This record gives sequence, C-alpha cells and structure tokens, in this order.
Amino acid sequence: MTGNPAERSSRPLLGVALMLLAVLSFTVLDSTAKYLSSSLPVAQLVWGRFFFTLLLTLAFLPWLGLQGLCRTRRPLQQFLRGATLLGATGSLFLAVKYLPLAETYAITFVSPFMVAIAAGLLLGERVDWRRWLAILGGFAGVLVVIRPGSGAFTWHVVFPLAMAAFWAANQVITRVLGASDRPVVTLFYTALIGTLGASIFAAAAWRPPDLLGWLGMAWMGAIGFLSQFAVIYAFALAPASLLSPLTYTQIVWAALIGYVVFADIPDAFTLIGAAIVILSGVALVAVRNQTIQE
Repeated sequence: MTGNPAERSSRPLLGVALMLLAVLSFTVLDSTAKYLSSSLPVAQLVWGRFFFTLLLTLAFLPWLGLQGLCRTRRPLQQFLRGATLLGATGSLFLAVKYLPLAETYAITFVSPFMVAIAAGLLLGERVDWRRWLAILGGFAGVLVVIRPGSGAFTWHVVFPLAMAAFWAANQVITRVLGASDRPVVTLFYTALIGTLGASIFAAAAWRPPDLLGWLGMAWMGAIGFLSQFAVIYAFALAPASLLSPLTYTQIVWAALIGYVVFADIPDAFTLIGAAIVILSGVALVAVRNQTIQE
C-alpha cells in the first residue's frame, strides 16, 4: 500500500462515512416509497426504482462499451441476485406501506442471522455454539417486536420477514459474484432483471403518475444507485467487521424520519426488541471475527 500513515489511517474513516451515508440513503429511499405508496401502486414504485437505476447504469456505456458492461462469468448467479433484490425491494415497499419505518427495520434486522445460517449450509462456513446463541438472540428480539398472539400483532409483519429472507439470499449470492464480476456489471444485471420483473406486475396495476410521482421514482432510482456504490467502496476502504454493525444505525434514521414525516412514534416493544437484535448482531460479528483469528 502506498501513501503516508495519515492517508492510510483515514481510509477506514472514509469507509465508515460512506457506510453511514449509504444507510441514511437507504432509509430516505424507503421513506420516499412509503410516502408515494399512498397515491401509486407498490409494484409501480418498485418498477420506477429499478428502471431509473438502470438508466444511470447505462451511463457507463461510453467508457465500458456494451461488452464490458454485460460480460459476466456467472449469468445464473446474476439472475438470482436480481431476482432476490426484486423480491426484497417489493417486500420492503409493502412493509413500509403498512407498518412504521422503525418497526419495519427492527424486523428486517434479522437478515444477518439468516445470512449466517445460509452461509453455514451453502458456503460451508463454520457456525459454532456462540454464533448460534447470537442467532437465537436475534430471533428473540424480533419476536419481541412482532409480539405474536398479542392484540398488536398484524399479518403485515410477513413483508419485512420476507424482505429479510430475500436480502439474506442476495448477500450470499453477492459474496459469490464478488470474486468474478466487477461491481458495475452486477449493478447493471440487477437493475435490468429488476426492471423486467417489476414491469410484469407494474403493467397490471399501472396508474398514470403526476410530476411528483415521476420525480419521486427518479429520485428513488438515483439514490438507490448511489447508495450501492457507497456500500461497494466502503467495503473496499474498511473491514467488514467495522462496517457491518453500522447498518443498525438505520433504526435511528427510521425513528427520526418516521416521527417528523409520518408522525410515527416507536413503542417500547419495538425499541426493546430492536436493542436485543442489535446487540445480538454485534455479538455475531464479534464472534465471527474471533473465529477467523482462531
């Protein structure tokens, strides 16, 4: 590595800044979808998010050419990544339409635990008793938020749970693609497959958007595009063990935006459950790092 020590030490800090920016951006994107869902079908919003991301990805054509943008060594995995992100986006947009932002994110935070299980089953990663304990803690926290059997329980919780499952599968597939295809190629296929898949559902539910609707969908596509690049470069500048826990800051932004924009106030069960999930997630990362060192 080149450069003086001050430059090297600032790289992890830049990675942290990019990750925090990405997490905030994702929250703003989902908040935009929640706002627009009162006037436009969710399927149409999902289409807009992928379509405008695809347009921005095509801006790389002058530099890479069509072959450079489309060349992939793993077409099946690219298709599966696009399909799982489409499922995750649709599930999340449905979740925020019916549930408060903070409650939605508290439930979707179960995704890292699903990734740990899937990585153990599909990628052969070791999952010892300490990681299983952290995983069980994470699921217990989600149960506190959901409160099955209580009067506060609603069937709409299936949407954030589905999002967590799709997102976990997406991350496992992304790990495989990271060693073979460059990020812009993966972004292109994800946006293309998402646009094509969403078009099927959007066509059946299409409602002519007004100017605000078009601007909102374009905004979601742009911020989704920029957020993905922020995440990619954050992980290039700082270790995953430092960045992964930062995703939990999303609950702070969700509570703030939910209160200011939608007048949603998280209840005690949501906050307690979220705290359990976050602590379990941090423990999972710590145990994983210790296992790697051993």
